[in-house]
Parts: sequence; structure tokens; C-alpha cells
Amino acid sequence: MAKIEKAISDSGPLIHLAQIGSLKALRIIKKIYIPEEVYNETCSSNFLGSKEIKSLGLILVKNLDNASKDMAKIIAEEYSLDIGESQCIALASQDNIKLLFTDDLSARVIAENSGLEVHGTVGIILRAYKKGIMSKKAAIQSIRYLKEKSSLFITSDLIEYILKEIEKYDKK
Repeated sequence: MAKIEKAISDSGPLIHLAQIGSLKALRIIKKIYIPEEVYNETCSSNFLGSKEIKSLGLILVKNLDNASKDMAKIIAEEYSLDIGESQCIALASQDNIKLLFTDDLSARVIAENSGLEVHGTVGIILRAYKKGIMSKKAAIQSIRYLKEKSSLFITSDLIEYILKEIEKYDKK
């Protein structure tokens, strides 16, 4: 499988992958674009993993033009989204990028209704495993760590389902 050329990412997947030491899963993408608000949330703060995100070499800050800034404000107000998620959706529209990474359910619904393909942290890990970027052992550990070590809300039932899917894929 070839690497995907580009995606937009919200803060959530970057933070969660950093929290569990699995930022290498982002190597499924050649370039990840983030708006300024996401940069401020992930790279300007002193949270654990911000240095690793900055040093990854895949992430580029992309500025919104004035029309896209207005679009982001409208999305944020109309759908009660955080400005970071709203800027991501506006940036995807501005630059005609069809892939968005977010763990926010409301942002996911709005983005999908706008024609975007959306994946969260779990989807990034699974894709990294399927592409050989992560070993089976690393993928399983990362999925388990999402519940144990990250701020991502994820149920034990979902963890067990994902682990079974990894086992199924491995048998193909």
C-alpha cells in the first residue's frame, strides 16, 4: 500500500498518540497539515509529547485565508465545535484535502457530512499496522494503552472488539 499523500489533523489524535508513545503510526501519511489553533494546542503547550510532535517532521502549520477563517467561526458557532476542529474542517475545504484525523464525534459527523473521510486515533493505529508501519505487538499495545495511558475516552468493550479485528486481519 502506498502512503497517503496528505491529511488534516485535529489535536486529539496527535495528543493521544503522543501520550501512548505511538506517534510513528502517523507515518501512514506523507504530510499532515494543521491549522494554527491545533498547533497552539499541541506544540506550543508544555504537555507531555509536544516536543515529539514537533520533531516528527510530518506536520506543517497551514494558515487559513480570510474566507476559511470566517467559515471556521460559522462552523464553531453553528455546531458548538471547538475552534480547532472547526479550523480543521475549514482547512480541508480550503485546500481540497479529503482526509481528516479527529477523535471528536461532533467534528466527525460534520466532516463526513462535508464529504471528508475521517479517522480517529484507533483508525490511524489500525492502518499503521495494516501497512506494516507498526508490528502486531506494537498495535495491540497501542490499543491497550489508549485506555490505560491516554486521555481518549474509549470503552473496554471497544478495546476488545478492536483487538479481535487485529487478530482477524492477521489471519487473512
